Amino acid sequence: MDVQLEKYKLMEWLVNLKDETIILKLKELKNKLSDSSDYNTISEVEQLFIEAGLKDIENENTFTHQQVMEEISKTYGI
Repeated sequence: MDVQLEKYKLMEWLVNLKDETIILKLKELKNKLSDSSDYNTISEVEQLFIEAGLKDIENENTFTHQQVMEEISKTYGI
């Protein structure tokens, strides 16, 4: 699916829309999505994990790809 094309089609449809009822329903949907705590936000726990990860990077408390692959190979025999 070409998302950009679908957006343009929806915009064209919306510009030509004359039914007030549909416009109001679309507005309600937009407001509901904008007010939703799940929309464009992350949880406090996710935020804490991200901050912890960034702190690990700052403190050079990381592993190289090779180190991770060696550990996986050793642990799981892969």
